[in-house]
Amino acid sequence: MVDLAEGLDKWMKDVAETISLTTSQKSAITGAGAAVYAKVLKENTPRSTESYKSGRKVGRANGRKTKHLNESITFRPGYTSDKLHTGDTAVGFDSPYQDLVASFVNNGTREMSAKEVKNMHFKDRAEIEAKDAVLKANAAMYKKVTGL
Repeated sequence: MVDLAEGLDKWMKDVAETISLTTSQKSAITGAGAAVYAKVLKENTPRSTESYKSGRKVGRANGRKTKHLNESITFRPGYTSDKLHTGDTAVGFDSPYQDLVASFVNNGTREMSAKEVKNMHFKDRAEIEAKDAVLKANAAMYKKVTGL
């Protein structure tokens, strides 16, 4: 099996050698893969039993948490996490606070319960689960965009 990052890098290198893509074409291709990965990540992200309908005070700025971690997964086709329109698509969480919480859940903390240990490395599991589907979605969109 090919590692997801290596597979995507190899695929993009082959594509770059074959044809020069515009930013909008690259956005469509990477956006298709990002949509597949975001769906798998959403399924793998642990969901707490807490209800956030009224907005619970959390965080150092006393902001209100109004949604679960798996509801805050977002991407914008063609844009990086720095909001640059390069054609690359970043999948992440919609706020820095949600990103911080996701890192704690994914990487673990000092004193964890059995449930928290079970939830660790959800991002890694999502990447492994999605890698073939992401490559297929990218390839299908590439063929559609280039007309091959």
